[in-house]
Amino acid sequence: MNSRVRNLYPKPTPGVTSMQMLDVDSTSVQHQLTSPFNTLTRYLVLDVQDNDAYVTFTGESASATVGHRLYAGRSYTLDADTARLAKFVATGSTTSVIAASEFTY
Repeated sequence: MNSRVRNLYPKPTPGVTSMQMLDVDSTSVQHQLTSPFNTLTRYLVLDVQDNDAYVTFTGESASATVGHRLYAGRSYTLDADTARLAKFVATGSTTSVIAASEFTY
C-alpha cells in the first residue's frame, strides 16, 4: 500500500468560503493565484475553462515556448507550495478562466 496516500476522498479546507476564479489573458502579465492560502490547505484542485493556458512553476514567465500546457475542460491537482509558484498565461487571444479550490487531508 502507498504510504503517501492520506485520504482518498477530498476534504475542503475548513474556513475557506469561496473558490478563486482567475482570468488569464495572453498579455505579458503573468497571472498568479492569490496567496497566501489557508494554513490548513495542502493542495488545490484547478480546472481550466474557456481556453487552454500555459503554466510554469520555476518563477520564469509562462509562454507558448516556456511552460506546461493546461487544456480547457480538464482538471489538475497541485500541491499548495507548487500552486504558490504557478504563473499562468492564456494560449491565444481568448481569456482563459482558471477555477481553484483549496483542500486539506
